Amino acid sequence: MAIIIAKIEETIIAYVIMLILGVHIILTTKKSRLQGKVLSYIGIVHLYYISYMLTLLSFTVFKHNFKPYFYLSEILKFISIIGISIFTFTTIIYLLHSKIFDKRFVEYIAAMTLTISITLYVSTPFSGLIFKIDENMQYIRGPLYLFPYLISLVYYVFILMVIVNCIKTAYDKNEKKFAFMFIAFIMVPLVGQSVSRAVNVPILEISLAITFLIFYLDFSKRNVSTDSLTGLNNRRFLITDLYSLMKRKDRDKLVLLMIDANDFKKINDNFGHQEGDKSLIRIGQALEQCTYFLKHCTVARYGGDEFIIAFIERQNNDGRLIAYTITKTLEKINQEENAKSDVTISIGIENYKEEYLTPEEFIKAADDALYEIKKEKYTWKNFT
Repeated sequence: MAIIIAKIEETIIAYVIMLILGVHIILTTKKSRLQGKVLSYIGIVHLYYISYMLTLLSFTVFKHNFKPYFYLSEILKFISIIGISIFTFTTIIYLLHSKIFDKRFVEYIAAMTLTISITLYVSTPFSGLIFKIDENMQYIRGPLYLFPYLISLVYYVFILMVIVNCIKTAYDKNEKKFAFMFIAFIMVPLVGQSVSRAVNVPILEISLAITFLIFYLDFSKRNVSTDSLTGLNNRRFLITDLYSLMKRKDRDKLVLLMIDANDFKKINDNFGHQEGDKSLIRIGQALEQCTYFLKHCTVARYGGDEFIIAFIERQNNDGRLIAYTITKTLEKINQEENAKSDVTISIGIENYKEEYLTPEEFIKAADDALYEIKKEKYTWKNFT
């Protein structure tokens, strides 16, 4: 009984820590895809804590004599096991800017996996596929009992692939350290579970909460380098990543696209700032759709209505081709969303030269190219 009470106390402490972090994120950060991913992770961890509390209470209050109660706790447990692995995977892909998997495909598969899993678990009291409770209140494993654990294992293998790839390919030491931190983020709870079982001391739940707390402190310190409106990288990340690209051996193939919304002030004046924000979001969507397949690439909102793409060309004039594709994609997005303002863009292109010693010098050269484009009223629509 003392061990059970200690586990209940530990779970309550862990729950409160995660609850405080969730409230702090809501109050101190703007709505964004990143905020949604982090809050989703916190929510699914809360679900795990609730399921664990229900299981503990079943030992002390119901003595396993209330079948619906026990079914509820087990179903929530299985859903949270799958959910934690899925949301960890999607969040890490987003934070590490991984190009191993297509982000849109990952989101689709994750949603489909979670939907199938929830349907399977909710129906298990009738189907017995995951488990069932017989008339004597005995727990009997079903034919698909290992399903959530196998799915979670697959996602954790994918997570390790993303982390290892980031460590191998990142040129910035801070990005490598950030990737290494995720290994600890995954391993500490697993070690906590092993220690908890070995010495019969309840530390798993609190270790999960403390690990996330440490991650969140670093998360806040870095500001995650994400623009809250568009979900693209922000200026801070751009400078760091561009510096790394300029140190590559194949930097002679590096090209930078400086992108600016045309007549953006008129959009704000005629349609309001909310429509102006939507215009910037549509530009961001066009940039992401046209660059997700590029391996050595950074896409960022530089500030205001200016965006930057920098990447290593595989063939000459890839920069021009991407610029043309972006303008056409933006036109399509404007039409699909029935936008009030058909925002258009101008793009200045600059190839790397050894005389550019800093990212700022490189950006200044691309900005000068953009100025010439603007002066000629040319927006790549006539590109051939």
